[in-house]
Formats: sequence, structure tokens, C-alpha cells
Amino acid sequence: MSSVKLIRKRLSAAIILLLLLLLQAAVVPLCAATRVFLGSRLEFTPALLDMLRRTLAKKIVVNDTIILHPLDNSGSAREASGSMVLLESGMDRSFLPPDHIEMNIKVDLVWVLAASLRVPDLPAEDALSGEQFARLLQTLKEQSPDRYPWFESLSSRVTLRNFDVLFAEAASATGVIVNVAKLPFWGQRDSIAFLYRAIEEHYLNPFSIESDLSLAMNVFAAEDAMFVSHWVPVEFLDDEQLCRENMGKVRLLPFPVFDNKKYLRIRLRLYGSPSSGLKLLETCDTVVDDRFIDLDYQADTEWIEKRSAEKYDALIVGGF
Repeated sequence: MSSVKLIRKRLSAAIILLLLLLLQAAVVPLCAATRVFLGSRLEFTPALLDMLRRTLAKKIVVNDTIILHPLDNSGSAREASGSMVLLESGMDRSFLPPDHIEMNIKVDLVWVLAASLRVPDLPAEDALSGEQFARLLQTLKEQSPDRYPWFESLSSRVTLRNFDVLFAEAASATGVIVNVAKLPFWGQRDSIAFLYRAIEEHYLNPFSIESDLSLAMNVFAAEDAMFVSHWVPVEFLDDEQLCRENMGKVRLLPFPVFDNKKYLRIRLRLYGSPSSGLKLLETCDTVVDDRFIDLDYQADTEWIEKRSAEKYDALIVGGF
């Protein structure tokens, strides 16, 4: 009988302890989240969102998790009252919530060629020329004839525009030269001819034509390609440890078109309510950096709407 009483006593104590634990859990507040909506031309892949989240967390003081929400349309931002909005420079700001002002915080993203450090003879520091890039691709192809060393997101209209801008810049620096069929891919002066010939020469994976940025980055992360272009926060260029922590063993290069040494860049600006009480760790500066070519949102949007389909068709048809 005494053992039964003992069991009941222990059971009662366990129930009381469980109730106390449940009561304590009920009064502990759940971890809050700071929502930031994103407005940009870019396709925000999971990897890019994670890089952006970490970068933004170093520029603002918050005691909770930052959750990023890409905007599908301008109407979504009106529903973001009380949240912050990270908006690409040049985009229409009229759809922002009425109480939002610029918070003097920026995040710069640059378009790079990511190169695996497993590439033989990859220079440790210097940028690649187009001819050097071609030699590295040739070496990789000779080592693995059944594999394509380079992958791109050519179904992305933004990627096609990036190549168009970069080749226009290179043409202005080297002089416009008419494409010659006998020239190798790296000698072409037109972006679409460059890409088409790279596919013909079996360096650029032909599935790139159907790939978006998310797939291209996944192919590279799986080590099924040694090169891919994509966007990263500008801080990654000067902080090797930061780059390694987020991307592994890679080098970030200006895209090797002729003797190009510049990166394409866009700027995202943070908007929020003055009543948010947000503490800022950075002030926007206007320092000129000749490493970058700043993209023009309006001009790029017009090109994408009017010319990207024609360029994409030319990439498929070829005939260069």
C-alpha cells in the first residue's frame, strides 16, 4: 500500500513540474522577426538571399531574425507597412508605404565570375583576360572531355543584359570589330556570338540556355561546373574569409571579356518608418570606385522589355 502511495506522490510531483514548465514556456516571448521586403530586377535565389541577410545584419542593429521577402509586384509593398523595404536604385518609389523614408543604408551587389579553386593554374590574384579564360577552359576540357567546365543562367533576361552591357563597355575600350566566323569564342565582339561560339566549342554547357540563376548556382555548388557568373554582396570582393564562409573555396573575378577588370554593380537602398527605432551602423557614402560599372535600372529595363527576346532567339538559332 505504501508503494502505491509513493507512486501516486511521484506522479503528482511530475505533473506539477510539467505544468510549471508549460507555464514558463507560455510566458517566454517567441523570437521576433524583422521583415525586409526586396524590390529589384534580380532573381533572388536561396543562396543570394542568405548572403544578403548576413550582409544586412551587419549594417543594422536588430535583436531578432531578419527575414527577407522578394516582392512579386509593387502592390505587395503597401502590405509591408511596419516592415522595411530594400529597393534597387532607379526603381519607382511611389509604391512604398506612405511613412517610409530612406534609412541611409545601402547594400551593393556585384556581378562576378565565380571560379572554383580546383581549376588548375587559376591565378591567385590577377583578373583573367578572355584568352586566359579560354586556356583554362581548354585545359579542363582536355582533362574531362565528357564534362562542360562552364555554366550560365542564359534563360535569365538579366544575365543576357549583363553580357550586353559588358561587351558594350569592352567595345568602347578596344574599338568595334566586326565578328569573324574564324575567331574563337573569346575573340567575338558580340555577347550572343561569344556565348553561342562557347557552346559550339564545348566549353559552355548547352543546358545553360534553359537555366535560370538558381539552377546555375546549384550546378556550380555541386561541382558540376568550374565557372559560373552570379551576384554577390560587394563586401565579398575584399574579405576572403567572408567569401569562404558563404561560398566555399572560390575566387571572384571580373568577367573575362578581353581585358576587362570591372564588375557590374547595382545598389539596394533601405527604406523604413522613422518610428521603427532602428539603429543604423552605416552611412551611405559617395566614394568613387573605378572597379565598377554602375548599371542603369531604367535603361536596362527598357532593353529587357524590347530586346531580350530577340537576343535569346539569336542565341538559340546561331549562325555566327
